[in-house]
Amino acid sequence: MKKVVSFVMAAAMATSLVPVTAFAAGDVSATAKVIGALEKGKDFDGVITTAEAPELQLKVTSADYLATGGDVPTVDVTVSLDGAEFTAEDEAGFAALVNAPTAITVAKTEFSEDEVTYTLSGKFKKDDVLAINLASKLTKTGVGKTATVSVDSKMVTADDLVYASVLDKGIKASVRKTVSVAVDEVTELNSRGLKIESSVEGSYEAGTEFTLKLSKGFEFANSTVEGVSDFAFDGNEATFTAPSAEDFTLTGIKIEAVSAKVGDVASIKVSAKGISAASVEVAKVVDYKVAVTVDEDEDLPVIYSGTDVENTGLTDDSDHKTVEITAEESFPGAWSMRQGFNFILPEGVYVTGVEVIEAENFLQNGVEVGTDAWEAAFKAAYDKGDYTGFTFAKRVFDDVNTTLENDAATLTFQLELVADPTFEGDVVLGFDGTLVDKQEVTVAKFVKPYTIAAEQNDVIIDYRNTAVETPITVTEAEAGLWASNAVFTLTVDRGDMIEFEDDATFTVSEDSGLELKDKKTADGQLAFAVKSESDEAATVEIKDIKLFMQRNVPAGAYSLKAETAMSNAYDEQAIYAADGKDNNVIDDVADYSNVVKEAFINVVTSGRDNDNLFTTKVVVPVGEAYLMAGTTRVELDVPAYISADNYTMLPVRAVSKALGVNTNNVIWSAETRTITIMYGQRIITMVVGDKTINVNGSAIPASSAPEITGDRAFLPMRDLATALGVTDITWDAATRTATLNGSK
Repeated sequence: MKKVVSFVMAAAMATSLVPVTAFAAGDVSATAKVIGALEKGKDFDGVITTAEAPELQLKVTSADYLATGGDVPTVDVTVSLDGAEFTAEDEAGFAALVNAPTAITVAKTEFSEDEVTYTLSGKFKKDDVLAINLASKLTKTGVGKTATVSVDSKMVTADDLVYASVLDKGIKASVRKTVSVAVDEVTELNSRGLKIESSVEGSYEAGTEFTLKLSKGFEFANSTVEGVSDFAFDGNEATFTAPSAEDFTLTGIKIEAVSAKVGDVASIKVSAKGISAASVEVAKVVDYKVAVTVDEDEDLPVIYSGTDVENTGLTDDSDHKTVEITAEESFPGAWSMRQGFNFILPEGVYVTGVEVIEAENFLQNGVEVGTDAWEAAFKAAYDKGDYTGFTFAKRVFDDVNTTLENDAATLTFQLELVADPTFEGDVVLGFDGTLVDKQEVTVAKFVKPYTIAAEQNDVIIDYRNTAVETPITVTEAEAGLWASNAVFTLTVDRGDMIEFEDDATFTVSEDSGLELKDKKTADGQLAFAVKSESDEAATVEIKDIKLFMQRNVPAGAYSLKAETAMSNAYDEQAIYAADGKDNNVIDDVADYSNVVKEAFINVVTSGRDNDNLFTTKVVVPVGEAYLMAGTTRVELDVPAYISADNYTMLPVRAVSKALGVNTNNVIWSAETRTITIMYGQRIITMVVGDKTINVNGSAIPASSAPEITGDRAFLPMRDLATALGVTDITWDAATRTATLNGSK
């Protein structure tokens, strides 16, 4: 089951691009272009079917809506044809030609033979694409006739974009991808060459003379081109004859940026007498000397996170390899090795293999080296990077290319990757160093093979059969993904004190076809295994959950943790470059959490049935990075301070240490700006900015309010003492020291 994501829509034909129309804040701006413009021969009957029709694409470049009183925003888009008529006959037919983002609906359509107005309702967002199928019929079909489309809208205005042409003869020119070139330097076109083909059958014959013309600022720089026998060049023009009437490719073409500036694009115009010309972009002038690229026409691989490279526990058989990555000099000798350089991976992503596909024109001690030397360099660099990225040492290869000075160095490689179970999203590979420019490319995407959903449950200790009111749901990412015998195990944090009872109920979504086995509670954990694979993505619901809790469980929050067949195999996955070392599997180098729900169980009373009032002596020297709790010195990451109301303010982080309780018993909610402290049978809450303390639900006026200082929450010490029942509070102005329970 190979999964890929296509992140670039390839334009099979030439596209037209126009500037956006500017609007005031609150409007939507877009660009308009034609994708897949048609070029037909003189026998064309003029009918453009829905299946082959080009698309008019409107891509949103900005969307900044002002308040509208609750009304749904609308915008009219009028599309008109010249030289053609629409073939749709009614409103439903025209509406069906629109492919809109999910948030947009086609509310009204006005149409005639050559014009249609769409009224679009909903909010666009940046990079949304609205595509309109240009199914139509040309009014005239002779050679040289064209059909154009225009757009009139507050979003964008565009005139006469050609979407269909009738040609006597025509050619197409293409390259696999553009290359980079530095100012005043030479580069070779993509190794797959310049492909020339007929856009209309019979456009040229063997021996037809072709001319290539480079755009301003660039010139041809080579004398040998493969694919033709008579390639000749002079400045920015070159000539040759077609080797056949079929498609052919010219490889080895080199160009020089003689007067082009950074950002300029080199294009080649291909022409022949009596044949419509074609142009293609082949290079871009860059301001760095080493370009890191991926082939944007390749699909972006999708890899499941939290799995080994064998996808243990899953039916997916795709590999864990990225797209091919190329690092290439913009001119020979540009890649200086005098200083080191790095390939940087996101946190939580690890390398299990490197394949160097191509390594040309690199030297080591004056001798040309290839893929083997680079693979050895990758291993050393991953080890040096502590298995989180590649750190290449100084002078890993020779700094100056002396014997291969006419050829730029090129490295192409693929990485084999795994990622922590909690990692999800694009893998962006960074490249930087002292003597190279920082760059980033996206090389793969990770998705989770399952998600686990659970809610917080506030419970009072009842020793046996403490009910958990909300269910746990485990959801499969896609149909048939979990393999037979895949095991899932759920545990509550502090499993030595909180365990699941035996009578939970496991229910599988009816339409999925998934069957479970070994549904049980073992060693205080909930577990199930897959008996047969699903037909539709499955959801497993676990309810009627009860807990066995030790009497001495401290009040506080306890997380839900998960282990699976996938995550266990992931932990044992061999890591790249760890041959013969102690740290040779992922579990040795990864530091990820298997928590799937923080505060799944929130014990709101302590295990002891008494209200232990706070009696510890606490001494707080204001401005110092510590406090004394009894005889224990508690280090503070930020010191206490005196507020504007002249109250001593304690950092929340220090409170639990000073109280000597479980750190889970002091909770900060950024969403509600609330501090919660659970001590004994007391639940104390304070809200930032509010001069009120709540103790077990009862509101008590406070002398001061919690504050946010330096992105950290601080509690007023006097009010905390009040909530704890402490009345012995003193302040020494000479030493700037506050004390609780000073007589203890």
